[in-house]
Amino acid sequence: MLSFIRDRAQGWIAWVIVGLLIIPFALWGVNEYVGNGGKLVAATVNGAEIGQREFQQVFYDQRSRMQQMLGGQYDAQLFDPQIKQRVINELIDRELLLQNADDMGFRVSDQTVAATIRSIDAFREDGVFSASLYQQQLQTEGQSPTAFERRVKRIMTAGQLPDGLANSVFVTDAELDAVIRLEQQQRDFAYFVLNAAGFQDESLADDAAIKSYYQQHADRFLTAEKVRVEYVELSVAALKSDEEPGEEELREFYDTNQGQFSVAEERQASHILIQLEEGADEAAVMAAREKAESLVAKLDVGESFESLAKENSDDPGSADTGGDLGYFGRGSMEPDFEEVAFSLKQGEVSEPILTSFGYHIIKVTGIREKESKPFVDVRDEILAQFQNDAAERQYFELAEKLTNLAYEIPDSLSETADELGLELKQSPFFERRGGTGVFANPRIVAAAYGDDVLKQGFNSEPLEVGENHVLVLRLLNHQKADQRPLSEVQSQVKQLLIQEKAREAVKMAGEKALQQLEVGESAETVSKALSVDWTEAGAVTRDAKDHDIQVIKQVFRLTRPLSSDSPRYSGVVLNSGDYAVIRLNKVVDGDPAAMEVAERETLKRRLAGEQGANAQLHFISRLKADAKIIVQNDDL
Repeated sequence: MLSFIRDRAQGWIAWVIVGLLIIPFALWGVNEYVGNGGKLVAATVNGAEIGQREFQQVFYDQRSRMQQMLGGQYDAQLFDPQIKQRVINELIDRELLLQNADDMGFRVSDQTVAATIRSIDAFREDGVFSASLYQQQLQTEGQSPTAFERRVKRIMTAGQLPDGLANSVFVTDAELDAVIRLEQQQRDFAYFVLNAAGFQDESLADDAAIKSYYQQHADRFLTAEKVRVEYVELSVAALKSDEEPGEEELREFYDTNQGQFSVAEERQASHILIQLEEGADEAAVMAAREKAESLVAKLDVGESFESLAKENSDDPGSADTGGDLGYFGRGSMEPDFEEVAFSLKQGEVSEPILTSFGYHIIKVTGIREKESKPFVDVRDEILAQFQNDAAERQYFELAEKLTNLAYEIPDSLSETADELGLELKQSPFFERRGGTGVFANPRIVAAAYGDDVLKQGFNSEPLEVGENHVLVLRLLNHQKADQRPLSEVQSQVKQLLIQEKAREAVKMAGEKALQQLEVGESAETVSKALSVDWTEAGAVTRDAKDHDIQVIKQVFRLTRPLSSDSPRYSGVVLNSGDYAVIRLNKVVDGDPAAMEVAERETLKRRLAGEQGANAQLHFISRLKADAKIIVQNDDL
């Protein structure tokens, strides 16, 4: 079947793992679940290949998020190269960590993996892990529990050493005191701002100056590059038919697929787990069994199952809720556990049961009997499934033909459209930052501006724009970025020229004022000559919000004044183009003794976390230095 249909087993599950399981910095902001089934290779790390398809998927994901954040401000020419570089670096880092974990023999037990999965919110209903929801979500993502759990274990294993490095970092009291003195430092200063608008001079923007500025900054006055494409699209939704099958066909489908229209028996159970590590010796097994038997004895004399589970269960996913595992059907649990759970009556408690996780004590708290749905209740469901199945069969058949035809006739889409009975559509012009509707999709935009389509004039590969919805496009028109005539932008050029000259003039005036102050002229005399007033800021901290952030940053860059009579002076150009003249009067360090114990501990943890992150980055840098890494930059 088509590669773009095969490789849809990805999505939110990867991000659940990224968010909840592994390294607390951006290293793992990539999708673990994309197969490397493509032939092209983006990079090799010690001989292990990182596939082009994997790279492209992660790139498209990150690009899409950036576009959503920036909207119309997104500039593909500016941001795409940066995102590509970040993505390939992340994928290389991940591969190095995985290889290192294998080489050093790091392992994660099945029990730990199971406990981690049970703690994931996406698999919990009303705060309790749901085996049926787990199965359903994995099935939706096209994954089996075995494959998913193997990948979770792989990621957790890779993260052990970096996490261990981070957790081993500690901060001494001397280091903490030094940070407190620095972070809580206050600086007493004053400043005034020269407004660039007051230095604007239209006489400087005569025709000759305007023409010269226009020629020197020609790249600022370009029309946007645009393309227009023709395309065919194929979707299940467009193929659905209103035609109904006969009643006998619907009845036959109902009778043949009884299991689909019945609710299987489910059990709700709580358990107490006495965990055993892999390879536990006989003494450990015996101790676990004795503990389990002592708990059964307590239950026999009437103690609360819920209380004992909270106090004794080693399952972090269920202990807090009294051991409740929710409802589950057959095939969801380990066979031995499941056999006992489905043999008990409601309210009954089992003897200790041994599984690969350890000893369990099981209590059945609810039973849902198997129940068949009447035909009349599911007729509409059967009809919809009939129609959807027919549309999907047609879709997959046409999608395969579409892929073949688009490849076999690369320089035309009209024959492909005619052969498949699809409409050949045309898009409006759209820029590299995207257009509207489907042409806001970053994959579509990237394909339209890619070399195959833009430079070679070939059809694109089938591009997924939604579930069971693909599109193939081909270049129709290309409008290159072109110089706008001076007559069209003259007023804009004039205004930019006036503003630039004003910025230069205000900076010169500010620097002259600084020179006067530094040679001993009084602050009042200098400000009076410029018709501005000093703003006395007083003592402020680094995070002060009452003054321009650039002024604050500049204040904290200055060295300490030698004395109260010898202030430090400096200046800074603000984002607005204005110029600030600064006088630093005094520096007061933070007082470590004044900090509350709780606040001090919080700061210590934060510093340890920052140093731990640096240790992780340093560790990965060392792995990179010793590795043989080849990046296929031309293919990114």
